[in-house]
Amino acid sequence: MSFFTRSGLLAGLVLAAGAAAAHAQDITLRYSNWLPAGYALDTRLIEPWFAAIEQATEGRVKIQKTPKVVGSVASQYDVVADGMADMSLMVLSYAPGRFPLVEGMELPFASDDESRTSPAVWATYETFLADRNVFPDVVPLALFQTGVFHAFTTGRDLSVVDNWAGAKIRTSSPSLTRIVELMGGTPVNKPVSEVYELASGGVIDGATTPPDALLGFKLDDVLNTMTFVPGSLGSTTVLVSVNPDTWARISEADQQAIRKVSGAAIARMSGDLHRAETEAAIARMQAKGMAIHRMGDAELAAMKERVAPLTAEWLEKAKASGMDDPQEMLDFFHAELNRAAQ
Repeated sequence: MSFFTRSGLLAGLVLAAGAAAAHAQDITLRYSNWLPAGYALDTRLIEPWFAAIEQATEGRVKIQKTPKVVGSVASQYDVVADGMADMSLMVLSYAPGRFPLVEGMELPFASDDESRTSPAVWATYETFLADRNVFPDVVPLALFQTGVFHAFTTGRDLSVVDNWAGAKIRTSSPSLTRIVELMGGTPVNKPVSEVYELASGGVIDGATTPPDALLGFKLDDVLNTMTFVPGSLGSTTVLVSVNPDTWARISEADQQAIRKVSGAAIARMSGDLHRAETEAAIARMQAKGMAIHRMGDAELAAMKERVAPLTAEWLEKAKASGMDDPQEMLDFFHAELNRAAQ
């Protein structure tokens, strides 16, 4: 189903949700915004979603974006939890180790098709994580993933496994950090907003990032070589949440209306959007003449062998976090990925 069809479904959900909400208090939520102007995630998902929330609540709930980020990009979970802003988008991997159960959905080679990943993430969250209250300080409205990650460098061809040795590679999640370590490189864990300066200054040799983010943050000026990894290096999970005290000021009817246009609906829209953006970004890279290397079967098998400890390490981490059978969650996630492909 296309992104535009998903948008039509969201409009239908808005009408249904609006009919359920009435006689509630007006409120304007202050949303801490850090995405660059014109970035597709903001203009084609976040803004239409906020408009859908306003329509579903018949104008009683509005969301106003701040002109610049409140706090730091990496601290957005606490910005919302502490009430510095009412709402924000948080890349969970920017707080490494804080949300270990989510990390199981960020492991490599799961899928290189974003239209599968975000719906699978939301389904897995609802089935295994929602009741565990993995986000105890905020009210989650949406959980989805960005575009899938590949490797971009200032010239090094990482489709050859041995070329990872000694490479200083920006990472943004515990999984990606461990991949670079297991491949013999040096991970540099930084937000995408800092990559341009790091690469242009020679601090890093490359970065793991989705193709659309490379162009959205104008990193192709300094990172001119792509390595496409079949199945991908994984993805990062994004949480959009509301401060609990702010949420309590919204009527129950309007809360229900908001939830109807959030959650699974946003996960599906995110998947379709990021798939389209990845395809468009790679086409633009090709037109620009960027070097694009696809990892071959033999090199991919060698890479999988090197990073194999990563899954076992996550299973142990999940057990230490109180999950009795994390393999069940992992199997469910992969089954959802396969179901989305059918």
